[in-house]
Amino acid sequence: MTKSEIRSRIQLRQSSLKDYLLCPKLFEYRHLKGIEAKTRSAKTLNGSALHLLMFWLHHGEWDMDVENMYPKAFAHYEYSSDESHIPVRFTKDRETDIKAFTATATEIVDGYRRRPENKLSRMLYQEVEFRVTILSETFTGTIDGLRELPDGKIELFDYKSNAIRPNVHAVAADIQLNLYSYAAMWGEFKVGVDEWIKPHILPDYSSIYYLPAHKIRKRNSPQGEKGQEMSYPLIRTSKSIEDLRAFRKEVSNILKSLLKPWYFKNNSHACVFCQYTDLCQSQNPLVTDRIASRANDLLNELNMT
Repeated sequence: MTKSEIRSRIQLRQSSLKDYLLCPKLFEYRHLKGIEAKTRSAKTLNGSALHLLMFWLHHGEWDMDVENMYPKAFAHYEYSSDESHIPVRFTKDRETDIKAFTATATEIVDGYRRRPENKLSRMLYQEVEFRVTILSETFTGTIDGLRELPDGKIELFDYKSNAIRPNVHAVAADIQLNLYSYAAMWGEFKVGVDEWIKPHILPDYSSIYYLPAHKIRKRNSPQGEKGQEMSYPLIRTSKSIEDLRAFRKEVSNILKSLLKPWYFKNNSHACVFCQYTDLCQSQNPLVTDRIASRANDLLNELNMT
């Protein structure tokens, strides 16, 4: 496949860049060949549902009844998204999983509402589409939020709901957060049907808001006492103009690699969790036949093959 063919088949979004950095083979299957996954993870839909709850909170539903609203948010992505035709893979069963998700969502939203700055901050943009040109290539995506804090500082943030809390070093290097910050400074935001504006904002903070930090501890441990929240939710970094210029150079290097007409190698150590395992497991030299066989047995048990 030539460079021009690769470029004609892909959209330069934060998701495509992240997929390429995670595993070039995954990128090839999803973005070049357009192969659909056989199933969707309920945990992924849970993350999307939490994002939707955060959006509703700041659009007139601050006092929402989460037990009532969460199942509606989950159902939106299960039945009304572009991927609604793809079956959802639940850990136990739909009713049990959604009940557990709802309980956790209630803890998270209650904790979120308890933080004064979340209520007192002024939301400037939320779930806003952006476009920005870097080295003659246009990148697009959606930013979770940009808000003015009570002290007047501006914070760009991305909600995260994955199981593992990212550390500050990972946040500083996060490709999506850097792209969002670059777009806020030099890109455009979509604020109407066909209306785009240039915010030209260099945020004081570029942050990850780790939603599971609001979960309540169920027992005492060295990390905290029963009844306390798990941790502090905000992981804040700052981006200078120099940082954004360095990011532009990083994007240049990624593009040079991504657009090369070469074999897209599987270099991931998380194949067992990938939605495309059945297609490329045997091609990954990092995975033994025994592990590959066990992974495929698990996929069979989960009706993923």
